[in-house]
Amino acid sequence: MKFDITELLIVFDEILTPPTNEEQGVYWLRATREDGLIVTLSFSIYECYAGILVCNDSDVAIASIHMNKCSEIRILDKKKKNLEIIHDGQLGRCFLQLTGDNILSYDE
Repeated sequence: MKFDITELLIVFDEILTPPTNEEQGVYWLRATREDGLIVTLSFSIYECYAGILVCNDSDVAIASIHMNKCSEIRILDKKKKNLEIIHDGQLGRCFLQLTGDNILSYDE
């Protein structure tokens, strides 16, 4: 899976350690929005999966998505903190925008 950790750290506030394990290619990143929602991105570069979890301050999941066979995580707009996760050879893309009203969407 292709990604740029430097660009991801522009969008997300921190890398969670643990559970991030760079030797195993597993990353967990977290961002806290101004409205208090916490958005967590987890992915594995070797197992090619990605997951996004949106929680409120009491750790109750509001939305989540898990994708397999991911080929790339790319930043679309650094200022808007907008990124996209793409499947490998399949239809479907997941969009995440940390500064907008529509935080998480999936399109085929």
